[in-house]
Amino acid sequence: MVNTLLLVGGVLLITITGGILFALLLDQPMWGQGVIRIMAIAPFFVMPTVSGRVWKNMFMNPVNGIFGHIAQWLDVPPIEFFSEIPLLSIILIVSWQWLPFATLILLTSLQSLDQEQLEAAEMDGAGSIGRFAYVILPHLARAITVVILIQTIFLLSIFAEILVTTNGGPGVATTNLTYLVYVSSLLQFDVGMGSAGGVIAIILANIVAIFLMRMIGKNLDA
Repeated sequence: MVNTLLLVGGVLLITITGGILFALLLDQPMWGQGVIRIMAIAPFFVMPTVSGRVWKNMFMNPVNGIFGHIAQWLDVPPIEFFSEIPLLSIILIVSWQWLPFATLILLTSLQSLDQEQLEAAEMDGAGSIGRFAYVILPHLARAITVVILIQTIFLLSIFAEILVTTNGGPGVATTNLTYLVYVSSLLQFDVGMGSAGGVIAIILANIVAIFLMRMIGKNLDA
């Protein structure tokens, strides 16, 4: 339960924060804007198993990975990602895959913002931080709620990234409810434990969905 909640919360924090920043960046006029936007959302279409393998072997491998080479260049000990910070490593991998989705939804919402509101705020003396805090962020509130709702439902069932990188380890450091159901039911043949984990996962998903749908309803009424 703790691993599941930490995984969902960590990914949501990174994707929402990063999604807002990337949406603001991609909303600016630039050369090759269409190509850049397509490249920015490309990771979302990578299969989870492929994403996990790429990050494990090409980036986070302490000997042959890119981060390992950077550590050697900086003359510092390389990080053993999947043994020292296993859950954080999974969070980073999943965040990389879901960040484009958050960016796309938030960018679409940002483009619907009436520029006259920003101009009026600027004329009233609001700086960049003020315009973001009092105009842009409230406008993005509904889109942020939608992102949280959709991502949470999918993040509660994260499985492939864990399977191809850590197998739930070391120990149970990266075992979430979905992986617990897999291990209990299909590897240990403990159907009771697997069923219990599945029921808890469904209850969590429904609680989150009901809570966030009410929030969306309040935003629509407002």
